[in-house]
Amino acid sequence: MMKVKQAQGLTLIELLIAMAIFAVMSAAMFMAFDSFQKGKEVTEASAERLKRYQIAFNILSRDMQQMLPRAVRDEFGSDTPLYAMRSDVGTEIEFTRAGWNRSPFSKIKRAELQRVGYYLEEKKLMRGSWRVLDRAEDSIPDRTELLDGIESLSFVFYYLDKQSTLQSTDVWPPDSIKQGQVGQGGSGTPGSVPDREFLVLPTVVEMKLDTEDMGVITRKFLVANCFVDAYHPTTGGAPLGGGCGS
Repeated sequence: MMKVKQAQGLTLIELLIAMAIFAVMSAAMFMAFDSFQKGKEVTEASAERLKRYQIAFNILSRDMQQMLPRAVRDEFGSDTPLYAMRSDVGTEIEFTRAGWNRSPFSKIKRAELQRVGYYLEEKKLMRGSWRVLDRAEDSIPDRTELLDGIESLSFVFYYLDKQSTLQSTDVWPPDSIKQGQVGQGGSGTPGSVPDREFLVLPTVVEMKLDTEDMGVITRKFLVANCFVDAYHPTTGGAPLGGGCGS
């Protein structure tokens, strides 16, 4: 008579060992997946942050490179115009730029020049823009947040003095350029051309950002050569700083 072999099952110890191995493998796979997921999130956040920096600097570069010597009236109707570019304390800047294109389908007529400003507000780099050049009492700038996490903002301005020596200053315009009085050009008469003091622009604008995530970032922006050094005397009919066609 043949004997039938009985199937042997797992003992309790073997079952516990198998469960332990499965738990260790599951934990290792979860840790690997979690690490990959966190790395992916950090990479995406860094890429998004870098993208915001690039967009902000592109906007800054576009505005700086299209800077124009155009003074404006303030909202108080003062006889003395606002400088084409001004920075009273070196932590903010305001200037006039070109290239504010108008849609051909727009029914509203406006200038293609725009007054813009950059400043820091609650650790945010802000861009302000006015819809008119010469302001009225109710003229309020449109505000756009470009970057957050900014600890400090500062500007340095480089320009050529009357001896064609490169100088730097943290306010604009520097005292060496100011005449201390308003002549006939700056009298505020409609259609009059402001004195050169109000039209002068620097050669280079340096911006320094102290950020929470990337430390100190410095960028320099070159102002169009044909619009700088407006107060220089002329030699042979051409400005010392060079002209648009030179």
